[in-house]
Amino acid sequence: MKKDGISLLIGTALLVAIGVCMGSDSRGAEPLPNIVIIFADDMGYGDVGCYGAQGYATPNMDRLAAEGMRFTRFYVAQPVCSASRAALLTGCYPSRVGIHGALGPGSRIGISSNEVTLAEIVKQKGYATAIFGKWHLGDSPEFLPVRHGFDEYVGLPYSNDMWPFHPEMTNQPAAAAQRRRGYPDLPLLEGIRPINPRVTPSDQEQLTTIYTQRAVRFIEKNKDRPFFLYVPHSMPHVPLFVSEKFRGKSAKGLYGDVIMELDWSVGEILAALERNGLSGRTWVIFTSDNGPWLSYGNHSGSAGPLREGKGTVWEGGVRVPCLMRWPGKIRAGAVCDQPAMTLDILPTIARLIGAELPKHPIDGRDIWP
Repeated sequence: MKKDGISLLIGTALLVAIGVCMGSDSRGAEPLPNIVIIFADDMGYGDVGCYGAQGYATPNMDRLAAEGMRFTRFYVAQPVCSASRAALLTGCYPSRVGIHGALGPGSRIGISSNEVTLAEIVKQKGYATAIFGKWHLGDSPEFLPVRHGFDEYVGLPYSNDMWPFHPEMTNQPAAAAQRRRGYPDLPLLEGIRPINPRVTPSDQEQLTTIYTQRAVRFIEKNKDRPFFLYVPHSMPHVPLFVSEKFRGKSAKGLYGDVIMELDWSVGEILAALERNGLSGRTWVIFTSDNGPWLSYGNHSGSAGPLREGKGTVWEGGVRVPCLMRWPGKIRAGAVCDQPAMTLDILPTIARLIGAELPKHPIDGRDIWP
């Protein structure tokens, strides 16, 4: 894999340095690109093969690195679920949009209608938009994705551990009883309505498959128009669940099995793009919302050489794996050591497709040359 030795000169803009890694802007009169963002939940810097993971294989994630770029200093805005997702979708630090930490069921806080999401940005250019996976920016109807620029939504409204049942507490009767009193049933939503009002453990085993199948169907349905596909997986957030087809497949226990299934999902999405002749005009981004939740021991991931994980501001909490592929635009096999963040994605996409940025201030920077 080629290593890009880019050094910043005094006064050189950071975005230019990253742009050199990514390649020049040669859009001209080309069709608008499709955008695919695959967002893992609590996946650490060291959980992907090309970042040093052991005990399981991630051939499809590694393929993104081989055919595109691997970032070594890619950061999230806050090392916890809701705040990180707010930054990704608005290009703003969480403090600017008023979302911190992880929102619980029934929260009166959620993404405001005054914010402009990435889905609303691409809507300016006629994109089809969809999210299949975990939302976690408020579960009241006014906060849900279909009210914020997404045409389609199937997924959990918040984290998969925010429910009455938790397998880690099966031997703790008092804690389990308190949990049942404290959490409502976990719903699987489509649009603003539950298609499964009471998700069970066996249902959770199928979440990765459901999100993937919906993503593939969306690609096939919209192959003749530009689209934005956002796949924020519920895994590998604890409690861990994996389908039968991947159970016991890794040498790293349940966590490794879960990562292998996520890698399968990446492969299914890439295959759908290829079948429909879309690979060359689709920018695929794979990253995570924060580092691993280390307090869960062998049910948590790895931050690799980095210190600490989720919920901390050490590197292991805020520095995450990031892979980007866009054939002909991002050089294959490149490694970029310049820092970038999830909140840079919105302004970069806006400029690439010729869309207007929000009228209010945002914090992300356009990192394309």
